[in-house]
Amino acid sequence: MKKYLIALFILISFITTSFAEPQYLETAGDRCYKNREIMYPLEEVFDALKQTLMQSNLNIVTVTKEDGILTAKGSMLNEEEETITSITMTLDFKQRTENITSVKVIASYATQEKKSEIGQIGASGISLPIPVPLTGKYTLTGSGNIESSEWYQGFFSSVNRILFENHMKYNTN
Repeated sequence: MKKYLIALFILISFITTSFAEPQYLETAGDRCYKNREIMYPLEEVFDALKQTLMQSNLNIVTVTKEDGILTAKGSMLNEEEETITSITMTLDFKQRTENITSVKVIASYATQEKKSEIGQIGASGISLPIPVPLTGKYTLTGSGNIESSEWYQGFFSSVNRILFENHMKYNTN
């Protein structure tokens, strides 16, 4: 299950190369993999965050640019394991200087599994349990905050790629 969460953003960032990444600044109190100081203006980072969420099949639920908040939700079906994993992300972004934007991300997940039911057939006082085909009922099997540093690195790698592509597209002379 964890590998499917990580794969969601790592697959998107597969093409990213080292020269394409924007520079980051680390502040003393923010050495966490969920936070970044990105050396791009707020407008460019805002657009890259929205594009990354949409390319990751997450629906943007709330956008409050003035307050610097984006929330998004999405679900991923794993037919092999018959599970649905829902992801909710909240992004906090603030302009620190003209060309530095701070981004903080919090993500959570909820996994539901398809369940089968047991029925019984019998006659003359003898009954045998038989599995009934999957009924389409899903039950919650796990939830919590995503704490995988690889997952967040995949997200920021996707943002990096989009920032670079957009910068090259609109700022070539």
